[in-house]
Amino acid sequence: MSFLGAIRGAFSRAPRSNDASADEHYDALNPKGRRRSAPASRVRPEDLTLTGAKRDRLDQNALDVWRNMSLLAWMIRRTLDYCCLFDFQPQTTDEGLNKDLRWLMARDCEASRIDYVGRYDWDDMRRVAESLKILTGDMFFVPLSEGTLQPIEGSYCRNPKNAPNDATYINGARLNKRGRVVAWNFRQNLMDPINGYSFVDKEVPARNVWQHIQYEGRLNQVRGYSPISSILNEMRDISETFDHARAKVKLDQIFGVAIFAEKDDEDDVATGVDDDGNEVPEENVERYDFGGGPVVMNRTVGEDVKMLTANNPGQNTQEFLKLCIQMGLKALDLPYNFFDEAHTNFFGSRAAWNLYDRSCAPRRQTQLRLHKRLTEWRLFDWTLPVDMGGTGEIVLPRSMTMDDVVYRWVPRGLPWWKPEEELSTNIMAAAVGLKTWQGVCDENNLGIYEENVAALARERDQVAKYGYVMELNPAKLMAALRAPTAKPLTGGQAV
Repeated sequence: MSFLGAIRGAFSRAPRSNDASADEHYDALNPKGRRRSAPASRVRPEDLTLTGAKRDRLDQNALDVWRNMSLLAWMIRRTLDYCCLFDFQPQTTDEGLNKDLRWLMARDCEASRIDYVGRYDWDDMRRVAESLKILTGDMFFVPLSEGTLQPIEGSYCRNPKNAPNDATYINGARLNKRGRVVAWNFRQNLMDPINGYSFVDKEVPARNVWQHIQYEGRLNQVRGYSPISSILNEMRDISETFDHARAKVKLDQIFGVAIFAEKDDEDDVATGVDDDGNEVPEENVERYDFGGGPVVMNRTVGEDVKMLTANNPGQNTQEFLKLCIQMGLKALDLPYNFFDEAHTNFFGSRAAWNLYDRSCAPRRQTQLRLHKRLTEWRLFDWTLPVDMGGTGEIVLPRSMTMDDVVYRWVPRGLPWWKPEEELSTNIMAAAVGLKTWQGVCDENNLGIYEENVAALARERDQVAKYGYVMELNPAKLMAALRAPTAKPLTGGQAV
């Protein structure tokens, strides 16, 4: 049976909306009674396990936790920092063309040129896209003829209300006979001042839509699924536990003092009760007010004053919460030392970072696919003549075709952890041909190597006008220092 046939067959056997088994595959849709004696009896495509209202509920659950729990919001921000920062680097043989391409890309990535409502520049747009991919599984971009992009949240991709009988839709995607997506249907919410909200379905051909998605786990997916769906219940439990612990701490502060007295034959004036159980007059009861500063308590023999304190939250509770947080972080492959910087030493932190950096490769790859689509779209517009609808700002040399316009989107690197040691290692690696100098720059966010060298050459020429020396070679520097007219820029030390 073909994939499309399996989908149609599953739709015909799909349980009704009031059937509890319809939600059994996603614990985030069943906050209670999650323990099951056995899994479902048959394997279903993921797009049929979560459809329609159930998908909306899961998206709303994720967005609600993101809004109200700083831990999840921080987890997503940290993921975006490592997976969404890229720099555009043209690599053609024409350096002048490379400069023009960099300038055009920077210009056309501004908010006024790339966002159809002018809110987001490309850096912000791709971060929001990645955040939505994590929270709701996917999102979409529609390139418009005016040269801007229209971003659409995945929650607006829905099956049309009046779908043709001969068409197959699944979660907003229209499929052909082989199961390929040929169009996407987006539902737009319109605000009518008289009739209130109304909905309009608009179908867009798949060739005009960029779906930002990361496929994992199953081969028959059409729409994406959030990697955090498995921890949403745990996140809510952690938040509730924090609230309960905070409430107990407040109670400890309210009920803070206890006075203990031994029973004797005299009237219990201090307690306000005599031997016969009669209350002592109000003026004979001693009161203590802690609001005005230090307090002196006059105690008699046999009386003791103790502060009511509780080990709250207890050590076991704290350890359990740490374990829950660690499990939550694993949904996005984040190491625990990102959350608690004092959790390990330098070497442990670096090892954890290396493993996390490797786990970022699939997410960066989805970002690179998005960047490739953007670059090809922009290149086509820049090279197309004005009379054909383009801008005509780039005229390629006769010996060059579009295939010769080589470029890279480079993940933005991190500064050195131990600059002296890492710089020495990089120099040795470049010296024996294991790395390029541009590779060193990419890894440590140092820009474009050729531009750095050109800038250094200009600076060297500038300081030479004033009789100073800026030399990288220590031997040449010492020789220059021996010259009678030379003045060292750095007091005899190599730059």
